[in-house]
Amino acid sequence: MVRHSEPVKKYLDRLYREDRREFACRAKTPAEFADWQNPARDTLRTLLGIDRIAEEVAGYEVVADISPDREGMDGYHRRRGWIETEPGVRQRLWLLKPEGDGPFPLAVTPHGHEDGDTYAGIWHDEGSRKKIENEDQDVAVQAVKRGFLTIAPATRGIGANPNSFKIEDIANRHGGQDCLCHNWQVILTGRSMMGERVWDLMKILDWALGLPDVDGGTVLLTGNSGGGMATMHTAAVDDRVTMAVPCCSYNNYISPHGTMRHCPCNAIPGIFDFGEYWDVAGLVAPRHLLTINGKLDSLHPVEEVDHAVSRLRAIYAASGYSDRYDHRFGDGGHRFFADLMWPWVGDGIILATARR
Repeated sequence: MVRHSEPVKKYLDRLYREDRREFACRAKTPAEFADWQNPARDTLRTLLGIDRIAEEVAGYEVVADISPDREGMDGYHRRRGWIETEPGVRQRLWLLKPEGDGPFPLAVTPHGHEDGDTYAGIWHDEGSRKKIENEDQDVAVQAVKRGFLTIAPATRGIGANPNSFKIEDIANRHGGQDCLCHNWQVILTGRSMMGERVWDLMKILDWALGLPDVDGGTVLLTGNSGGGMATMHTAAVDDRVTMAVPCCSYNNYISPHGTMRHCPCNAIPGIFDFGEYWDVAGLVAPRHLLTINGKLDSLHPVEEVDHAVSRLRAIYAASGYSDRYDHRFGDGGHRFFADLMWPWVGDGIILATARR
């Protein structure tokens, strides 16, 4: 492994030291956890730029439009649509609805660095067809076939998705990577692209939970890679999400070797003044959370994931609900694992329903 020089390593160790993280969760009891959670969540919202966006668009009402044209599928139908989450920011989406009478539980499936249509079972070339066939990437189809009214939105800032709202790297200052260009340009205004993605998902929930066919008692959020990052950060600040399954994204923000484990488009300015990724994930407690990683995913080495999981388990234990968090490794790389995800989701719904 290539490593930083010793002076650089010492410099990074000083920058990233744990004692500077104001909201690192040190709780040991449910009472201590409760004292930590609300101020930590408020601070994370501010770091993400959620409060700034809310101030900028105060009074704006979300607008959405779903095509009346229905594409009949196997046990469900699929429709195209869009949602405008702030003035002029319009994101395309797919709405998949089971046949029969609702209301239905809700699933929202943000994607990562891909075109997004594969989540809705649509492929445009042989490569995307194989991702559906071999990597379970049609997760919105999986959800609707399990009875969820499912929304598969375009993720803001993703260059690989022509339907994504993004600041394109028109001057090629970021190697043609629109996601990096977008994040850098909004950071200059006090926002972050992760915050914008969280905002989009929160506005989608505002709209979707008002649909007559939706039962807001079960709200599942799931995505892979960058979609997993958006899933976790949204669930951390929005407790309307009752179940979250981020795939191939849970780890540390910075590795022990001083390298970033996620695309820089996910970077949140000042996050290490707050805490590490497990402190963000701990805000999901006491709701149901499953993190999944691939054993062969080179982006997230098993030993680092194991450490991150142990830190998150400790936070859930402090909350008093250790049984509501689990982690599973799949036999593969950077992908979805339907066989690991859906049995857990089913069990979680049964437990949550029994508590109502």
